Amino acid sequence: MNQFDLTVINFLNRFSRHSWTFDNTLLFISENHLIKGAVLIVILWWGWYRPNKNQLCIRIHIISTILGCFLAMAIAKSLVVLLPFRPRPLHNEGLDILLPYGMKPSDFESATSLPSDHAALFFALSAGMFFISRGAGILAIVYATLFIAFPRVYLGLHYPTDIFLGAGIGIAVCLLCNMTVFNENVSRPISGWSDSRPELFYPAFFLISYQIADIFESSRDLFWSTYITLRAIIT
Repeated sequence: MNQFDLTVINFLNRFSRHSWTFDNTLLFISENHLIKGAVLIVILWWGWYRPNKNQLCIRIHIISTILGCFLAMAIAKSLVVLLPFRPRPLHNEGLDILLPYGMKPSDFESATSLPSDHAALFFALSAGMFFISRGAGILAIVYATLFIAFPRVYLGLHYPTDIFLGAGIGIAVCLLCNMTVFNENVSRPISGWSDSRPELFYPAFFLISYQIADIFESSRDLFWSTYITLRAIIT
């Protein structure tokens, strides 16, 4: 483990179990999708309908950002499989950390720590807010740092470098997807459907934004349940 991760983890762990309320509040925040993703999605929808002389351009950037979220999540999940397994801090016996109230040693035991898919997804989404307005972008980045990244480090679910790698992936992918060539060739045609086929566009827009807020958890559960069922039928 690098010295930076060790220093941050040990510093934060000094506050563990000092307050049942504080520990459990962070645990609740880390598990509640309404607090995590839904707040950022509300900002996204606000940007979509906010009256602005550049509204069409902003909507194109919003679509690019949503597509970037999908791509960032896919890259993060691929790296989870490809990179060597890294035990989470709460499972690292060498750290000998004191688990916060509410955390169990068995939590996420089989899941690798690197990179943070939460950071990849929500920092991609937050970076896209800058194309709505600078204020929205700053608010989103600060919110993602305090309510998504920080609790996961404090609770021992990730090392700081897991967060930095995930956030770097998310921001980089979002910026690439918001380049002019992508906007004009991919996002602009999609944005046209909001006028030509609103009865199809907006239900899809709602469903996709809901899944982002849900961290694609429902989609993943549906996929694996279907896979297991089909496998059982076939075999």
